[in-house]
Amino acid sequence: MESPLEPSLKVGALCERVLQEKDGVISIIRLIDRLVITAQGNDVPKELPPGVTDVTVIMCWVSGLGDYEAKVRVNTPDNEIIESGTLPFRLESLEAVHNQIVKMTIPVRLPGNYWFEFVLNDEVRGRVPLRVIYQRKQVGKRIQST
Repeated sequence: MESPLEPSLKVGALCERVLQEKDGVISIIRLIDRLVITAQGNDVPKELPPGVTDVTVIMCWVSGLGDYEAKVRVNTPDNEIIESGTLPFRLESLEAVHNQIVKMTIPVRLPGNYWFEFVLNDEVRGRVPLRVIYQRKQVGKRIQST
């Protein structure tokens, strides 16, 4: 792939959703950096029950010329690596901006930092954490009267 001038990552973020208007302008809704999972009841598990979470990732690439491949890589606390598919794009002028909106479903098995890396041509250009916090709220058992 020919890349005479590699672009910079203008924006790399995690959010709830991205709106893209007819004129190409984007709005990033509810930036997120942590996920609080609360278990409540009589018999609350001590460890975080396995599950999944949906995350929208936005990458904005600017000031480059040429053809590129981008992707999102997630490093979980248990050292699993999850990657989005490869996202090819072309920048034909230095004023061009390329926005990539990636929806990902991430398995959540442990509390801790899930590092989202913004990768361009197999090189990490930025990273942000999603901190998963597990909270337990034990509710006292009811005593039934007869």
